[in-house]
Amino acid sequence: MARPKVSVIVPIYKVEKYLMQCVDSILNQTLKDIEVILVDEGDLDACRAIADMYESGLKKDPRIITIHEKNGSYGASVNKGFDIASGEYISIIESDDFIEPTMLEEMYEYAKKLDADVVKTPYYEYFESDKVTKICFFIDSVKNISENKLFSIKENPILMGIHPSIWSCIYKTEYIKKEYIKFSTDKDPFVDHIFKIDSLLNTDKIAWLNKPFYNHRTWISKITAANFKLSVRIRRFNELHKLVAKKYQELYPYFASYNLNEEYSNTFQKLNEIEPCLSLNDLQLLKENLSYITEQEINESKYLRLWDKNFLIKIKKDPSLLDKYLVNKNFTKQNNIIGNIYILFIKMSITQKSYKKYWIKLYNILPFIKVKQKNSRQIKFYLFGFIPVAEYKSK
Repeated sequence: MARPKVSVIVPIYKVEKYLMQCVDSILNQTLKDIEVILVDEGDLDACRAIADMYESGLKKDPRIITIHEKNGSYGASVNKGFDIASGEYISIIESDDFIEPTMLEEMYEYAKKLDADVVKTPYYEYFESDKVTKICFFIDSVKNISENKLFSIKENPILMGIHPSIWSCIYKTEYIKKEYIKFSTDKDPFVDHIFKIDSLLNTDKIAWLNKPFYNHRTWISKITAANFKLSVRIRRFNELHKLVAKKYQELYPYFASYNLNEEYSNTFQKLNEIEPCLSLNDLQLLKENLSYITEQEINESKYLRLWDKNFLIKIKKDPSLLDKYLVNKNFTKQNNIIGNIYILFIKMSITQKSYKKYWIKLYNILPFIKVKQKNSRQIKFYLFGFIPVAEYKSK
């Protein structure tokens, strides 16, 4: 049997509503010489039955390979696909997304023509609510990248300052396996940043095809959930800095200011956009991440506003300002139990349940008074959680 031109890896986890659209968009590609590796997390949901239907059921297709295995994470599932991929190139498609019919053919032919290790393209943000909206993402940011030529990150560092979008790419299989490029198997999200670093910094044979094919599905609940993973984002950028310091220190000056733009928008900027509950460890990692960045790199950033630059430089000079900044916004959570008070010699504990809700408990057992922060100026108190007894308003 001839070697497939492209191995398409689809990590699957609880996406019954969109899985068939995803797989059909792959099987209906104009490039027919492909293999499709469905890596199902093994949960007893409809995804298992849908995957089996493509491998041996009503929609049987000999190009389908199905793996039912509890890998435990997105990254582990993709790595499993890497292990068995036999195509010349590898594509990663997320199971709630879908692709345009000519994507694999055009990207494969472009990769072969240039002998590229990585071909990258822009993509569509696909919003599905009352009406469908498609927006081509970051096409203006990369308008100066030349097509029909190979390059390294030294020549086009802008790719380090945009969304990782590791799925709007194809990768030469030999390159991925030779450099032993893998995903983190951490169960928390945002593991694509490290993969982006390893896949783009180990080669000078990157190619840019300025045409979107990939539809990345986005919905409001997905955005909201992602925003409240700030702690994970901070940890991911800490891992990124340590990886760069260990393996890519010589290349770092070329893309440092671009990476700063991506890091700032995903961490420091979120301190103002959402109301995070940061642990002491989160605060320490934020400071540590900033220690990897020089004042020169901050000042040279082409994307940060002057206020953003000044904010980072002040914190860099005096990291304790970050603690004060967060405390003043009432967003810092040091422990689940944040203090004890004594009323008539009866010990009560104050327990933080979320960034806006507290319980005062008798002896840390009986919920006594619920404290609810409506906003930065208004706090309400409820006896036993539902009887309003007091309200505080600041000017």
